Amino acid sequence: MKNGMGMKNRIGMKQTLGLVGTLLLASASSAGADEAEHLAMARVRLTTEPSVARGCTRIGQISDDSVKDLRKKIVHAGGDTGVLSFSIDDMKTILAQVYRCPPPGSSSPRPSPPTAAPPAPPPPPGKR
Repeated sequence: MKNGMGMKNRIGMKQTLGLVGTLLLASASSAGADEAEHLAMARVRLTTEPSVARGCTRIGQISDDSVKDLRKKIVHAGGDTGVLSFSIDDMKTILAQVYRCPPPGSSSPRPSPPTAAPPAPPPPPGKR
């Protein structure tokens, strides 16, 4: 009888360890997803200047009374830029036009800053 109980305990222990392992993996993948969302939210560009979104694809419009939640909504909509305005009727509500902009360095219609130094000025007239 002692062997029968030992076998049951081993099976029960294996099942328990399997369950604990599964729970650990699930929580680790959830933490990874939370970190990815947090990083995406940190990269959202918020502005009140519509010209910042020139050359970007408009996705839609969202609103919220929390900047953190607004960023989260922009990420969930697939955007990376929000052009903000404010409601006259409800002063605490932030409105955002959501855009997806090309990554920096890609071919986009945005003007890029000059990469080369300007040419040196010509020598003074009498010193050639």
